[in-house]
Amino acid sequence: MGQVEIDPAEITRVLQELVAIPSVNPAFEGGCGEAGVADYVKQYLAEHGIPYMEQLVEPGRSNIIGMLPGQHPGPALLLEAHMDTVQTTGMTIDPFAGTVTDGRLYGRGACDTKGSLAAMLVAVAALKRSGLPLPVGVHVAAVIDEEYRYTGVSRLAASISSGELSYCGAVVGEPTGLHRVIAHKGCVRFYIDVHGKPGHSSEPGKGVNAIEQMAEVIRYLKEEIAPLYALQEHPLVGAPTHCISEITGGAAPNTIPGSCRITIDRRTVPGEEPLEVWQGFKDRLQELKQNVPGLKLTVQEPFIIDYAMETSGSHPLVLQLASAVTGYAEGRHEHGAAYGTDASKLARVSVPSVVFGPGDIGQAHTDNEWVSVQEVVSAASALAELILHYRRDGM
Repeated sequence: MGQVEIDPAEITRVLQELVAIPSVNPAFEGGCGEAGVADYVKQYLAEHGIPYMEQLVEPGRSNIIGMLPGQHPGPALLLEAHMDTVQTTGMTIDPFAGTVTDGRLYGRGACDTKGSLAAMLVAVAALKRSGLPLPVGVHVAAVIDEEYRYTGVSRLAASISSGELSYCGAVVGEPTGLHRVIAHKGCVRFYIDVHGKPGHSSEPGKGVNAIEQMAEVIRYLKEEIAPLYALQEHPLVGAPTHCISEITGGAAPNTIPGSCRITIDRRTVPGEEPLEVWQGFKDRLQELKQNVPGLKLTVQEPFIIDYAMETSGSHPLVLQLASAVTGYAEGRHEHGAAYGTDASKLARVSVPSVVFGPGDIGQAHTDNEWVSVQEVVSAASALAELILHYRRDGM
């Protein structure tokens, strides 16, 4: 079977055009949504004769799924990347210029994760132009809302669960430096509220200071709960963690604070269920209440739940992607990650997934975000190679 050549000039052009389209998630400052990028993806696919479907997720925000058929019937291979970015506030470069300097293309989303999206689009377009028969069908899904609530991939997962779409595996685009991330953490985020008794600050003994009571809760989380995480060390992603990421409390400088709230960001490892983790916090804090006089608290329902993910290193997708990457980038390995991705939602509906793409996660969300153009070219080349030689049943 032949080989498909990826044109660096096309990679550069497509990535510059994607970066030039603002797609800040509406949850963030200046958020305009992904509609402009979705229109671009539809146009790009249409220009290359690749049929696509549009999944409306919420008003003005849709997933776009391009589809190339394979020689043999059966589940397709999925390439998935998100279209949204974080805010551009505080950037030290023009976030939409797509300037190329010393082989680096700069702009918001260049690394996270329009580089991956460009690689996927150019790879399938090159395959289409080549006319080579594909052993497996391939879908490219450009989805919304990865940076906030994962509604885009959740809609895609629902279509998989219902049988509308069927996949034998998924490559999820994120900046991994062309390494293969086969496990990552999940998270559960929730509030803990402490309820005090307000009063005049000149007589603090006549009230119950919610901030001081919360200090006991914070101490307990650090000294009693956090040390237990070492018992759950995972070989690829490490131990669970929690972070107290926000705190609010009090009403005025001269008032005993009657309330205090903290936000908990608890990162889970493969094998943990987020709701069970949250329930564990509730149970342990009930024990604390019995030991701290006057402590009244509420552990609120989670406002964000995401899942950890793990795919076997011996899965055919992992092995075949490793083989495909070898020809374009040396020294790449299987890794775990502390962050979360769309891959976990696909894994929950039985689609084995690998996170893979150009760029360094350390460049994501930065004030001068960039990605190596050559790495995007290598990613596209490896994806084309993977698709051309993919076998659902292994090597």
